[in-house]
Amino acid sequence: MAGSSQRQPSIDDVEAAVETIIEDLRADGGRVTTGRRAIIRSLITASNHHVTADELVARVQVDHPDVHRSTVYRTLDALEELGVIRRIVLGTTGGAVFHLVDHQHHHVVCTECGSVLEVSSGTLASALTQIEADTGWAVEGGHAVISGTCPSCRARDLNP
Repeated sequence: MAGSSQRQPSIDDVEAAVETIIEDLRADGGRVTTGRRAIIRSLITASNHHVTADELVARVQVDHPDVHRSTVYRTLDALEELGVIRRIVLGTTGGAVFHLVDHQHHHVVCTECGSVLEVSSGTLASALTQIEADTGWAVEGGHAVISGTCPSCRARDLNP
């Protein structure tokens, strides 16, 4: 995904993050299984911080072919309820991606080709503050999706 320049976490960092999330699941009365551990680990190590449920199923089933698609969906629902992940619809395809809430950023989505660019939270902070001032709304600044046309599509449209 364009705009992603995060380094991969170390094995120790991954395992610590997995254990933190597992403890949250346990505290909420959730079951902790090998499959759930694999799903959480896959979310944490996703290289672009965004993964669809189908991508997650494929990633997990490489090492754990016995983990069923429904287990992935139920785990995603449980993690979303706990506030560990956020479900986001990007673009016009209607497909959702999931990412950890501790990786705060916004998205710019090309309405022509569907490419996605991550934008740091600080980039939109003043705009969100201005929206609150202008409207009186309490804006949840955790995530925004802005639609537009990427440079490649703009260049193609200008030079048919």
